Amino acid sequence: MDNKTFSLQTDIAWYCRTGLHEPQTSIQEHTFHYRRLVYNVIKDTLKSAFPMTRKLIGKKRWKRMVAHFFEHHKCQTPQVWKLPQEFSDYYQQYDFPFKKRFPFLITLLQYEWLEIEVFMMEDLPTDEFSPEKKLQEDGIIPNPEIKILSTEYPIHLKNVKEITEEDRGQYFVSVHRDFYTKQIHFNDLSYPFVEIILKANEGCFSRKDFIELLARYDNDREKIMKLYQDFEQFALQNTIFLGYRI
Repeated sequence: MDNKTFSLQTDIAWYCRTGLHEPQTSIQEHTFHYRRLVYNVIKDTLKSAFPMTRKLIGKKRWKRMVAHFFEHHKCQTPQVWKLPQEFSDYYQQYDFPFKKRFPFLITLLQYEWLEIEVFMMEDLPTDEFSPEKKLQEDGIIPNPEIKILSTEYPIHLKNVKEITEEDRGQYFVSVHRDFYTKQIHFNDLSYPFVEIILKANEGCFSRKDFIELLARYDNDREKIMKLYQDFEQFALQNTIFLGYRI
């Protein structure tokens, strides 16, 4: 690419973002429309990505937020579907005037982005597995296409407009892609079960190890066994666990 071409591309990018200093192009009457088309692509992409955020902050704030991002942010990705991640990061870095009014908005943006990220992620390899357990000691094969989000507010459990400071606490939500349907599912989890999922994806497949992990939270062995059995069935039914090692 020669310097003249690069310079024109830079000028067009600046014009598209700000509307200032319209560059000279070969078809001048199309330049304005090009800016409008680029903005519409970004606007529609972000609108589809963050429905809960838009509902929470309202249309006026949302429009100002998107316009500010479009004008001031130098996008790093050539892939349109990744723009929501940059938008989420941009909100964290910039001091928007309504940040204090919406204390969990950073997490909400991350939550909505995770749905896209997990849906679009590459298929990850898994070991061979069987849906049926032959021996009690058979190891668990986890679904690697999963993310865990920690949040102080129940953004995954309540209407975002109904969340108050009284809801503040510690919550964990898993975002995973169903192994068979490829649809995205969200699950509210307590931390001991988050630990089991993380350990499973780190290569720990032993049922015994998982039970010992739960034993750190309760001394009642019978209760622990029941808790783990229930969770294992839940995880298998929801493809958080895929099956048993062959």
